[in-house]
Amino acid sequence: MPQKPIVEKKVEVEEPTPKKSKMPIVAFLSCFLLSVCASSGVTYFLLQSQEGIETVTKLSTHEEQLLNIQKTLSQQDMDIKAIKEQNETLKLYLRHSSATALKNILINQEQNIQAYLKVMKSAMSDLSALSPRTTDWNDEYQYQLDLALKGSIKREDLLKLLKTGEPNEKSQ
Repeated sequence: MPQKPIVEKKVEVEEPTPKKSKMPIVAFLSCFLLSVCASSGVTYFLLQSQEGIETVTKLSTHEEQLLNIQKTLSQQDMDIKAIKEQNETLKLYLRHSSATALKNILINQEQNIQAYLKVMKSAMSDLSALSPRTTDWNDEYQYQLDLALKGSIKREDLLKLLKTGEPNEKSQ
């Protein structure tokens, strides 16, 4: 018998491959995602807290400034009221002060001085008429009396101007 060639047949035998477990990869990815989410969340929370603290700090600073401004305004209002009350008191005091009475007294004195100077001028004229050779003397003193009378009229005008704001009618 002739021998038959032996043909080897290759039979491929599938070796059983161990099933690779996807579980460690899933676990690793889950752990990684959980870690990233946790650190992102903590960072976000901390940043929010710092922003909140900064906001609260700014807010309290603004509130303090607002309170200071309100205190200043209320103090200024009180000062203004006090000044207005003092103003009214001073106006009342000036209305009832003796300044007006003093002006009246000074005006009256000037009028009396003018009357006296006029009488003296007239008396000196009469005296010079009675005594001979006194006309030069009379003329010299009449000039000085006229100067004194004009000065008195000017003072009266100034006093009336101070009192009423209107000049004296005699000088016009």
